[in-house]
Amino acid sequence: MTRSSKLLGAALAVLAIAALAGCAPSAAAPPDLTELEQPTGAPTVATLGILGDSVSLGVNACAEPGQCAKASWSGGSDPAVGSIAARLAAASGTEPNVVNAAKDGGDVEDALGLADEVVAAQPELVTVLLGGNDACAPTLGEMTSTADYEARLGQLLTRLNDDVPGATILVLSVPDLHHLWEIGRSDGGAVQAWNSSPSCKNLLGSADDDSAEANERRDAVAARVVEYNAVIQQVCAAAERCIDDEGAVYAYPFTTDEISSIDHFHPSITGQQVIAEIAWQALEKGVA
Repeated sequence: MTRSSKLLGAALAVLAIAALAGCAPSAAAPPDLTELEQPTGAPTVATLGILGDSVSLGVNACAEPGQCAKASWSGGSDPAVGSIAARLAAASGTEPNVVNAAKDGGDVEDALGLADEVVAAQPELVTVLLGGNDACAPTLGEMTSTADYEARLGQLLTRLNDDVPGATILVLSVPDLHHLWEIGRSDGGAVQAWNSSPSCKNLLGSADDDSAEANERRDAVAARVVEYNAVIQQVCAAAERCIDDEGAVYAYPFTTDEISSIDHFHPSITGQQVIAEIAWQALEKGVA
């Protein structure tokens, strides 16, 4: 069995467990934060550091296109999201300082270059959601290889362990990008938006093409995301004070209401709330 096959098998097994566990939240209403307790995985947080991509910046979650920091699942202030920062404030009575070093379009290599900003703030908690832009590319050949993703994520977590001693690191799984295409493929507006956008062409390009070649291309992107998620669990397990979501973001079946109506790809306000709840559940479990 090849290394890639082993990663795929391990990831699919864990994701199946996550789905059966029923831990995916409902995003039908704004969350009630009145009775939250400080999570086991982050007992004291004065500063929250964020490393990620457009999802952690709330891109296209609000009424206008572009970044909407208040809607970020990690550091946002919108009560409808119930971000990690808002939950920490509700649990402790003190709002944490938020240092958001996420980058729109950023990948794991970009995060390595942006880690200085987070390290300088010396946070007690760092959230990491990276991999969507490593998988999304103009062509299949331009995706980040699984080996490079593993090496760079390992370097990032090592840097945080070494230079932010005592900080908890929360790493979320990469969402199921192929699922987003599946739920939008019958929507003419979504197909038009994808076909006219330069983003994620290896998955969303020619979105209404049902040929065998197009489906093989999309399946290759889906397989790479599964491999990334296996890597996340392995690398996080080897790091200190690292918590992962056990594949819960990947396993969550996002609906059209939880996806932005602007680009039919990024999370909406409700989708951001879903990610915040999954992340909070992981923090409540703490380090295994």
